[in-house]
Amino acid sequence: MSDENSTAPQPLTGVRVLDLTTVLSGPLCTMMLGDAGADVIKVEPPTGDPARRMGPPFWGGESCEFLALNRNKRSIVLDLKSEEQRQRFYDLCRDADVIVENYRTGVTDRLGISYEDIASINPRIVYCSISGFGRTGPRGTEPAYDAIMQAFVGMMASTGHPGDEPVRVNTSIADIGAAMSANQAILLALLARHNTGRGQRVEASMFETQLSWLLYRAVGYFATGSAPAKKMGSGAPHVVPYEAYPTADGFLVAGALNDRLYYKMVEAMELPELATDARFVTNEDRVHNRIELTELLRARFSEHPTKTWVEWLTEAGIPHSPVNSVEDVLNDPQTVAREMIADIDHPVAGRIRVPGIPIKLSDTPGSIRLAPPALGEHQAEILGTAADLTAGARGDD
Repeated sequence: MSDENSTAPQPLTGVRVLDLTTVLSGPLCTMMLGDAGADVIKVEPPTGDPARRMGPPFWGGESCEFLALNRNKRSIVLDLKSEEQRQRFYDLCRDADVIVENYRTGVTDRLGISYEDIASINPRIVYCSISGFGRTGPRGTEPAYDAIMQAFVGMMASTGHPGDEPVRVNTSIADIGAAMSANQAILLALLARHNTGRGQRVEASMFETQLSWLLYRAVGYFATGSAPAKKMGSGAPHVVPYEAYPTADGFLVAGALNDRLYYKMVEAMELPELATDARFVTNEDRVHNRIELTELLRARFSEHPTKTWVEWLTEAGIPHSPVNSVEDVLNDPQTVAREMIADIDHPVAGRIRVPGIPIKLSDTPGSIRLAPPALGEHQAEILGTAADLTAGARGDD
């Protein structure tokens, strides 16, 4: 177990979270709350979070996806279709501060655990619902996964190279984004409760988060009436140069988001004539003449290995990076220096390594205190009963 900052004060110490979520967006949101000191109780169905079985890869028989998303939590098992066990859940709700759920729309009503049900027991509850499309509107009842949402919000149509098939960003950005939105929503509601004494229902969805991330592309559409789904590889539609270039032995990304950096970049590349070429003097010029400039830069970058370009561009102060693999970045000195790898002693998998806490607070830092729990590991500790893992499953709720 990483003991980094384990004795330091925590921002959410004393906040109890009931985690009804599964798979990715919900568990990531509640893990973030746990990292900040909240007591997160993961309430699982008898079959457990489906993420426990997702893989490969596995680590000591444990799903790496589950291990990545469920530290700093305690696990209990409750079949919420059972009246008796639902009453136990209500008992937990009386002293809880936050509930997070990511059921499909309508399921919490059928189970008797909707916001209205819980608020009647505990008016101070902050009740967060995470969904695909949001709980209302014509798509409010539709299921969604990360790839579906990347397709729906227009990202896949413009990702990849011209002429190629649509490409999904190879990490679950829709799920992760929804988790971040939900985490912020919960913290805002807790702050509001501090002022009003009342809880409230909050929502976050993959759809709304990804739509908000369109930012300047959306505003560009509103301004011009056009937002073509133009594939540009690693390039950006509104800035040139800003993409990956082939070197003599690999690829390197370099970018100049203003004219001053562009002039410094072409000087460092020993192409001073490109600074005064009328086609490339301003960023607007460079966007209009993207193909010509890109061909010239690609030809120059291909003359030297990546290491040489890293040295030259670093000296010139030009933002750049080799195109790293996951292995490269996990072993980079910057990753170590920023304490972004944590070791945890897991009761089954042994010592595991996970990404660290990305948010740094000087006085109330987060910490990793608990390994991802075994199914029902804390049943007796929390409920005073042994876990009954053979009870009926919650099915596809």
